[in-house]
Amino acid sequence: MKSMTNARYHHARALLQQNKIRMTPQREAILQTLVNSHSHPTAEDVFNQLKDHVADISIATVYNNLRLFTDLGVIQELKYSNEPSHFDYVSVRHFHVVCQKCGKVEDVFYPDLDRIERLVTNLTGYETVGNNIEVYAICPDCQKRAK
Repeated sequence: MKSMTNARYHHARALLQQNKIRMTPQREAILQTLVNSHSHPTAEDVFNQLKDHVADISIATVYNNLRLFTDLGVIQELKYSNEPSHFDYVSVRHFHVVCQKCGKVEDVFYPDLDRIERLVTNLTGYETVGNNIEVYAICPDCQKRAK
């Protein structure tokens, strides 16, 4: 698992280098946090994880870097109703399941997302260029609390 995380991190760094983005200590820490995260953190989550360990980091630094990473396609911003945006390191195509009660977001890896896009093209005539599939549900923890 560690080698997969290292590969993801080096891939993200290469994207930044290709775009001539300087790697500051704060930017590196934010990137490392996103690559290692499987919880789709908010900007505040990232800031709270780093504020005690990274010098000169502010919530504005986190937001600015998240915007940069999103614009470069390194991460994906996930927006859900009135919730703060969550951020997802984009490495493998997947979709998301979102808990309607607590807002938790999880990745779902479906091996044939291309098939869904082909179906859309066949049904509509649109040329698909990507997707952002979200399934809304109640997570197991919230189901237990409701009982």
